[in-house]
Amino acid sequence: MNRSQKIAEYALFTALAFLFGYIENLFPLPLPFPGMKIGFANLIFILTLYKKGFSYTLSLSLLRILLSAFTFGNLFSMLYSLAGSLLSIFIMYFLKTLAKEKLSMLSVSAAGGMVHCMGQWLVASLVVGFDSLLWYAPFLYFSGLLSGFFIGFLALQCSKRLFL
Repeated sequence: MNRSQKIAEYALFTALAFLFGYIENLFPLPLPFPGMKIGFANLIFILTLYKKGFSYTLSLSLLRILLSAFTFGNLFSMLYSLAGSLLSIFIMYFLKTLAKEKLSMLSVSAAGGMVHCMGQWLVASLVVGFDSLLWYAPFLYFSGLLSGFFIGFLALQCSKRLFL
């Protein structure tokens, strides 16, 4: 792949992640607790982590966070996204590398979803106080597991069908 093709591919992945996040914000799911989302943009990150590597995925995630924060969010939304995404990508990379054949993309994504939510919970706890959000942690943990599992399932289907 030449340089122009690499740039176009990177721009496409960035645009897809940005678009998935935007669409998800346009149509929020009626979930019982605030802040819970499926995280469709993470589909791009799990796929690129497996196919393009850690640094590619990390830079892609950082770019998407910056674009989303400057376009639709604020400093706090950027901090929440950074904490969740950075922890998630590091854990997914660690699990993918450590347990190459033992953990599937589905398991790695589920772990990433849980850690993503816990990273955001930690930032929120620092902002409003740990004691006031302690009760919220189990709900976020469980929602992260479910959304990570769902995104992992979608990633497996995409990788099979798109020959990634």
